[in-house]
Amino acid sequence: MGDSDEEEMKEMRSSGRYGGSTRKPAADDGDDTMGVATGGGSSSSSGRRFAPPPRKKGAAAEDEDGPTYEVEEPAADMLGMGFLSFGKKEDVKTIGMEVHDATIRNKGGLVLDKKGSIQFGRKVRDAAALAGASSRADKAEEEARVSAEVAKQREAATLAAEQSARRAALQDEEDDAQEEDEVPLPGKEREMLPVTHEVTLQAHEKCITAMGLDPKGVRMVVGGMGGECKFYDFQGMTEEKKPFREVEPVADHMVQAISWSNTGGCLLVVCSDSHARIYDRDGSAKPIQSTVKGDMYVRDMQHTKGHTQSLTGGMWHPFANENWITSSLDGTIRIWDINAAPVGMDQVLPSVHVLKTMDRRNVCVGGASGRAGGLHPTCCVYSPSDAKLIVGGCSDGSIQVFFEKARYMKPDRILRDAHTALVTDVAFIQKGTQSNLMVTRSRDHTMKVWDTRMLSDAKGPVKTWEDLPCGHEKSGLCVSPCGQWIATGTAPEKASMGNSTVKIWETKDFKHVKTLDFGKKVPVKFAWPKELNQLIVGTSTGEVSMFYSPYASKRGALHFVGKKAKVKAEIDMGRSGPGPIFNMTDSEDIKKFYATGHGDMSKIRRAETRAAQKTITPIRPPDAKNTMAATSDSMAFAAMVMKSGAKILNLQNASGQEKDSQKALHKYADADKNPDLVGHVYKDNPQPLDWSVDVSEGDKRMSAKMQGSFCRKCGQKVCRCIDYSVWGAKRKKTS
Repeated sequence: MGDSDEEEMKEMRSSGRYGGSTRKPAADDGDDTMGVATGGGSSSSSGRRFAPPPRKKGAAAEDEDGPTYEVEEPAADMLGMGFLSFGKKEDVKTIGMEVHDATIRNKGGLVLDKKGSIQFGRKVRDAAALAGASSRADKAEEEARVSAEVAKQREAATLAAEQSARRAALQDEEDDAQEEDEVPLPGKEREMLPVTHEVTLQAHEKCITAMGLDPKGVRMVVGGMGGECKFYDFQGMTEEKKPFREVEPVADHMVQAISWSNTGGCLLVVCSDSHARIYDRDGSAKPIQSTVKGDMYVRDMQHTKGHTQSLTGGMWHPFANENWITSSLDGTIRIWDINAAPVGMDQVLPSVHVLKTMDRRNVCVGGASGRAGGLHPTCCVYSPSDAKLIVGGCSDGSIQVFFEKARYMKPDRILRDAHTALVTDVAFIQKGTQSNLMVTRSRDHTMKVWDTRMLSDAKGPVKTWEDLPCGHEKSGLCVSPCGQWIATGTAPEKASMGNSTVKIWETKDFKHVKTLDFGKKVPVKFAWPKELNQLIVGTSTGEVSMFYSPYASKRGALHFVGKKAKVKAEIDMGRSGPGPIFNMTDSEDIKKFYATGHGDMSKIRRAETRAAQKTITPIRPPDAKNTMAATSDSMAFAAMVMKSGAKILNLQNASGQEKDSQKALHKYADADKNPDLVGHVYKDNPQPLDWSVDVSEGDKRMSAKMQGSFCRKCGQKVCRCIDYSVWGAKRKKTS
């Protein structure tokens, strides 16, 4: 029965109707096969082994000694069962080789996650991690290589830029050398920029805030934040470059502006107090005249006679010798007249006109600290060609212009949006008799050129320069006397390694022509006098740099450059040594020593000079009042002479003073009868001195003419001269 069943099963397998595996039956050598086990069930209790299923077409072949798979015990029991299929075959899912071997190592079977996807084993994960690490390493190497190439490119670009800058600097030096060596043609000296040579004066220890030169270019006055004004005379200076006068108008107030009169006889000094002062050209200790301080309790500035707060600027009239203007924190610009009637106990000058600067509400509120949003003029200038314009640069960045008129009230033109920060300086470009272009400098790091014939915010400026760092609230600018160049300074920005510079542009096409390096010194004030044709720059370190050209400039720095100082005499050199030598065992020298510590060396020098002169007062002999007098041979002789004289005159002491003055006077009643001392010399000469004077005939006639009343002005007794000494008084004759 069993044999017939086996034969029938073999026939069914060979007929192809069997729905199981189509593989051939395994050999009897005991190798692990996937065929159906023979009846009897001789399988071991540890489970049966089976070969992996056949691979798909195109799959790589495994090694013959490939891994084997163990099946759980229930699965092993099921392998011994024969599955018969009759009719239509059903699809049977088989395990293919596309599933990695490591996926079925967990307890001998395939491991599925919750979603039904396959989880890879440890080897696959290790291989994937290794492959990821290698790919990341390759990527990092690639990025490092790219960054290294970029760094090399940047370094090459930086090196190229440095080389180009170095070549440009060398080219500039060569150009400067060519300019220095270049000799201008006759008559073309003024067309040459006078910046080939430089000389420096150490004027102050602090920042220079004001400079002024007289119209002839002979004297220069420099003011600083310390409040001192130093007077320089170029003709009398030597290489020592020392001032001949130092004046401090008011203590603890910086100098805001310095301006000379058109004749050069006096100058205006404006400090940060409320008074403007007039000094003569020699720098007198006291000012010739000063302005009055206004009433600070008056609200309307029109009703007070002077500024009520600190001054910010000032300028003398270009043509009128008696007028000048000043600006102040009280929001006004005032016009002054030196011939106005003085007021007050100090007899100071009042203002003659008040010009009010207006804010956006058209209100003059001033810039006091107690008034929020106040507006005040920071500088004020006249138009140089005709003085018909008065321009004030304001703290809000606006430019306010006043036209010349009989009565001033509000500004005639206002450039409200001229700048966005405080205006530091205003200048005009004068060409011939016209000054139609105005240049403004501001703390918003810009400089602009305006046309005075069409001043409006809508039309805007003619030219604007940006990126010009402004390092000081008094930073200025200047225009050359011929109107060909504009010069201003720039300061390095904070936390930057740049240097300060002075830049020069042409006024024709506004092209940049020159840059002067100032290092860490910030250029603040500028001057370009016509008579000298030299660019003078005041810096933040207190130095004054004078740029000139031996061909285009004259006078000024050329007077004292190379001029040696005179050699002092031996006596002066001995006195100008390190100082006097004191004997610390002598009480007088000890007093002198302590006096030097209080700054009284000048007093000691004067005392020594007085003691060294020939006409000295003799030392008085000791007496009752002067018991501590010193003794010497000369003193003894003088005492002996006075004692003998007192004995001859019948005096009680050698001092010549009688206690009873009336009694002493009566003794001289008969002086002619007792010529004991010198009377016998004049016995034979009754008139020892002749006091007669010979008068010429002309003097006699002149003295006769001078008798009586006559005009002190023309010298005639009858004249029609008028006495103008009293202003506004009724005319009357001087005789």
